Amino acid sequence: MNKQELVKEILAIKKVDTKANLMKKKLTDLKGILSSLQTEEDQVVEEVVAKPKAKPEKKKVELDDLVACRNLTSGRLVYISKKTGFEVVWSEYGDVEYLPVSELLTMKSSQPKFLKDPWMFIDDEDVADYLGLTKLYETIIPVDELEDFFELSANEARQILPKIPKGTKTLLSERARQGIQDGSLNNLQLIKLLEQELQIDLINLMD
Repeated sequence: MNKQELVKEILAIKKVDTKANLMKKKLTDLKGILSSLQTEEDQVVEEVVAKPKAKPEKKKVELDDLVACRNLTSGRLVYISKKTGFEVVWSEYGDVEYLPVSELLTMKSSQPKFLKDPWMFIDDEDVADYLGLTKLYETIIPVDELEDFFELSANEARQILPKIPKGTKTLLSERARQGIQDGSLNNLQLIKLLEQELQIDLINLMD
């Protein structure tokens, strides 16, 4: 490697000096500079590889924290605490009401279907994890993607349906009936699949 090539290699790694000044140095000096820079670069790479990624810190969940909870049923949803008398009403699908974490714990022990079917969705990852719902939530179709489900092919839907929880299946059943009645759902293969997987009668609703 000649002097010009050495200078080019050095400057590609780090601008330690101007090209003109480097060209004035002896060949052996340039080789020493390049070797030193390459060693330094290797050490930086090793440190990056060796340093483990820091896990994101979980938020500390307090019992009096208010959490957004979204209605996952197709209509009115009412929760009345058997322990405290606390009452909350969601008027329709997608509505959001705020509940304290303490009440969600009461709900989990006394009326678990709200969380396990689920009839409502907790819009807070840390609180959902605190209540042991993370794995369940991985199977739920997000509120803003529910209508997109009916745009899937039968093969795509077949991969999803067995994994979703009971409450979401109930919601899909009701939305499918509505879709047939208003004409927005007319994919015969998907309709037959929904009949089979959800155990509902849809074909007879078609004209």
